[in-house]
Amino acid sequence: MTRFMIPALVALTSLPAAAQDGGNGLSFGGAVKLEYLDADSHLWAFDGDVGMSWRSGGLLGFDASVDTTYLDGDGTSDDLTNVWAALVLSTGAGEFAVGAPRPLVDTLAVMPKFSSSRVLDLETSFLRGPITSIASASDNGITPGITWKQDTGNLTFGAGYHHLNDGDNVEILEGIMRYQTGETTFFITGEFAETEGPNATLMQIGAFHDADRFAFGAALSQLDLTDATRSLRLYGSFDVMPSLTLRGDAMMIQDASDIYSLSATYGMDNGLFIEGGGSKIGGSDEIYDIGVGFKF
Repeated sequence: MTRFMIPALVALTSLPAAAQDGGNGLSFGGAVKLEYLDADSHLWAFDGDVGMSWRSGGLLGFDASVDTTYLDGDGTSDDLTNVWAALVLSTGAGEFAVGAPRPLVDTLAVMPKFSSSRVLDLETSFLRGPITSIASASDNGITPGITWKQDTGNLTFGAGYHHLNDGDNVEILEGIMRYQTGETTFFITGEFAETEGPNATLMQIGAFHDADRFAFGAALSQLDLTDATRSLRLYGSFDVMPSLTLRGDAMMIQDASDIYSLSATYGMDNGLFIEGGGSKIGGSDEIYDIGVGFKF
């Protein structure tokens, strides 16, 4: 993961400045995708995010999932994999997940992925989080911790602690709150990573509106590493027909080049989907992606 993150962070500073059902019993879900990316070089990527959840209807439950991105291009490859597994305790004071729980900033995320490219979404995620998921891929893929989540009417909130046990002594705290009213969800998240080097703080606030045929949202983020970097993400999509969705993404980054993306997704009733699009980073060539995947 280090080889992947450092070029992304250096590039920024060098510029001009699977959802699960909450019911009882056992449930599965996820998606896999094979993607081809044409940028300065050609890149193949396999992306997968699959999980299972079990609830007894009483105190005990269990969550497990794997998210992975395998990159292959220009004679090099990267395998970015996280394995999450936690015992879940459902109490009157909320739901506690103990073991190696997936970050709440990930599981309770409101905004969709950035563009149709899983690679571009991963490249821009260090501006949006979650920090734990990004860092955990370099931590043998398993990051111990504990999370707590509570639902009160339309309000959901929670907090988590994660420890990277790869010898770097990185500890990450997270918090999230989201409020849903009708088709609109408001959210705020915060993450703090204590490291042996500069500590990192990532704050995000935004809203997302999901109607029958269209959706739009905005999120303002601030990443504090050595300096503060603010970014604003705008998203919009329209369902031309039940199986075809057009979407646009924009990310405006303080003292850096903005990123714009247009893409389309065609989904079939059996779970197969095809998606692709084009993205533009200011001052560089266009990026084109196309991929095929399966949701279940």
